[in-house]
Amino acid sequence: MLYESEYSADCVDIVVVDNASTDGSAAMVREEFREVHLIARDSNIGAPAWNDGFAVARGDYVLILDDDCYLLPDGLGRAVDGARQYEADLVTFKVISTKDPAHVFTEKYRTGLFSFWGCAWLVRRSVLSELGGYDPELFMWANELEFTIRLLDRGYRHLHFPEVVAQHMKAPRDGEEFDPRGYRINARHWPYIAAKLFRMRDALEALVAVLGTVIRDSLRKYPSAITAIPDIFAGFLHGLRHRSPVRPEISRFYRRNFETFASPWRLSRPPAEFVRALPRELVAGVARGETRPEGLGRREQFFAERGDLYTLEEPATLEFRPSGDGAPAVPVFGRANRGG
Repeated sequence: MLYESEYSADCVDIVVVDNASTDGSAAMVREEFREVHLIARDSNIGAPAWNDGFAVARGDYVLILDDDCYLLPDGLGRAVDGARQYEADLVTFKVISTKDPAHVFTEKYRTGLFSFWGCAWLVRRSVLSELGGYDPELFMWANELEFTIRLLDRGYRHLHFPEVVAQHMKAPRDGEEFDPRGYRINARHWPYIAAKLFRMRDALEALVAVLGTVIRDSLRKYPSAITAIPDIFAGFLHGLRHRSPVRPEISRFYRRNFETFASPWRLSRPPAEFVRALPRELVAGVARGETRPEGLGRREQFFAERGDLYTLEEPATLEFRPSGDGAPAVPVFGRANRGG
């Protein structure tokens, strides 16, 4: 959604990618918005359909918006100003629900500086051209993570800019609701990314982490999560067929610090404590119709120890700068400009 009071055809090109919709959207755009560059696809390929739009985009920056997301009237201008101020190549935003403005999606699922919510983001067009956009092997979900890893590997800077708030026209989900289909998609995509982009040791450790998480979830909360195990191995094997490893320091950084790839036992209670408490909690949980007590584990401690990467109430940046003398690049995060 763009606002005519702020933007005009002289300064903004609008590209609409219709991903094989069947509700007449493409015809409506073609008839009522002749100034828009419409790309009407014959088949739905998910998130990689954005690549069709990236191929014809012009200008220095590209703003990506889902069909159910928009920025407030000053959003685009502020995002571009933020990109210039922080010399950022990727700019991501705070995302809230229009159905419940108190619900902040970017706080409920914390991607931190490792990834972003793909419903709204800004990127330099030259970076899109170099990276090629979204991975065509990822239909939906986790495509943002794969893109961000490759972006950081090329030495580019990610700015999370919560001063711009994306309005996501999506109702919050009940935290207790289990989505088997979505769970299995993620269980396939996380190992795919690890196998494709990580160094082999990190990839194998990430595989074990994802496998351990699924087993833990099936024991504690969602018994049907166990059905995702075949997806884990399928995704990992698929990633091996598309291997293009990033630099070792970035591979290790994600393996150790991104929640999904972190060892499950680093987010849980110490093993001895878990073993002692599990029988009692299972019995009590069955009596209440539950399978996992809340408020346990070391997850919040994990995030607190990485506050610069996950606590994003103010503008924050991440990049990997060369350390000199041919040594591996080091992660640099903060709020200063490159020259600061």
